[in-house]
Amino acid sequence: MSIDALEKVVNENTIPFEVAEKYLTLYVSKIDWNDPLKRLWSLARSKYSSEKDQKDFMKKTISCATLLPWYEDTTIPDPPENLLFWCTGWAQFNEKDWFDLYKKNVKEDISVIVIRNKVIVLGVIDPIDLCPLTRQAFNWLYGKAKDSGDLTVENADEIKMKFSNLVKVYGGAVICNIFANHRSNIENVHNWKSGYFFEKEIIKVYTLEKILKIKNMELQKVNQKYIKKISS
Repeated sequence: MSIDALEKVVNENTIPFEVAEKYLTLYVSKIDWNDPLKRLWSLARSKYSSEKDQKDFMKKTISCATLLPWYEDTTIPDPPENLLFWCTGWAQFNEKDWFDLYKKNVKEDISVIVIRNKVIVLGVIDPIDLCPLTRQAFNWLYGKAKDSGDLTVENADEIKMKFSNLVKVYGGAVICNIFANHRSNIENVHNWKSGYFFEKEIIKVYTLEKILKIKNMELQKVNQKYIKKISS
């Protein structure tokens, strides 16, 4: 998902398909959202005559369905796509400005991407299992995915890759500090199917300057042959 697509949500008050698909995958379920979103658009066109009302309905519905599991711990139905169609009939649908909440969340994620891009240029420890801190950080992340039930045979390799990348970006010290000293942030992680929600908690705890300081100190203690430089 490109930062340009995210900026369209904030600056143009729209939800590009790739953004809608990505966020529904992150917050609701990893399924093919293409057909459900097409059916939702058909529903919008049948309900409203004006294009503006149709688009407003789409934005509100996508935002509500995406954020309900996070904001209100709504149970995800089976199949998950039903959430897109059921939520419009629930009382919660009109209780919040869901698109405004969606935009605020996207703004936060844009900030996360900016911070991530600045942190990664310090370099990454690779492979991560050679250093105690990075190895411990990965093990704690992977353990949470396992304990939460988010880890399955089908997604194990993908989760390993995503957590490895997260450790490479922020280093072991930052992640271990979150686990050791910020338990409430660990409890706020919506799911452990990727590093997305944990990364959001990192940014809540530490400023960019603090992350850079902690990671730089960690890198100075590591054999330089295990540090790979990443271009911005």
